[in-house]
Amino acid sequence: MQASPVEMCQNWARIGLRYPFNEFRACWNMAGQPLGQRLADKPPMWGLLGLGSLIPEMLAQSMMGYAIVCPDMIGGGEINAMEDQSSVDQEFFVRYAQLAALSPMMQFSVLPSRVLDETHYRAVRNAVETREQMMPVILGLAEESTRSGEPVIRPLAYEDASLADITDQFILGSDYVVAPVLEKGATVRSVTLPDGSWQQLGTEGEPIGGRQTITVPVTLETLPVFERVR
Repeated sequence: MQASPVEMCQNWARIGLRYPFNEFRACWNMAGQPLGQRLADKPPMWGLLGLGSLIPEMLAQSMMGYAIVCPDMIGGGEINAMEDQSSVDQEFFVRYAQLAALSPMMQFSVLPSRVLDETHYRAVRNAVETREQMMPVILGLAEESTRSGEPVIRPLAYEDASLADITDQFILGSDYVVAPVLEKGATVRSVTLPDGSWQQLGTEGEPIGGRQTITVPVTLETLPVFERVR
């Protein structure tokens, strides 16, 4: 009996369930399964067709039950994206790495040291170090997702339905608001905080009250992350 395209897609994903490490770009009717899901190939460009598309699409996948989502390959995953490595937009590469750093999966299109100068390479290393610091949280949420079905990363509306229009940030679990810089040359970033008290990682001082939008200064190395204060 000949299988339909969606049946072949589903059967191929079922093969992946046999392996502890797997990655897929397309699945059918496999929500809730321990499968890594990479977004479709992305071009190396700013804006809603490139970098700006990653968070909305990751959140959509997460809410459909595909919790272990990867925002494609850092730098751009289109097949010809890294053909001319001499023309890589280094700032774009850094901002992509920062966005991916607190996603469930992080994957590079090319070795950063091959295409980045010292300044931009250091910024990427800082993003990776932030991920290393947060790996216990990410792994704990991934494990919890297999039991509860809750996504690892969540839209702000998951905490507060009135924030459904905020699609350029995400919440890691319920305790970390992540607001990557998505605009070229940015020196500030607006961050919307849900209800509660929050503290920006790496800073000291009084907690910041939620249910407000604040503006934070950013440099090339800044990845704005706010932790819930219990």
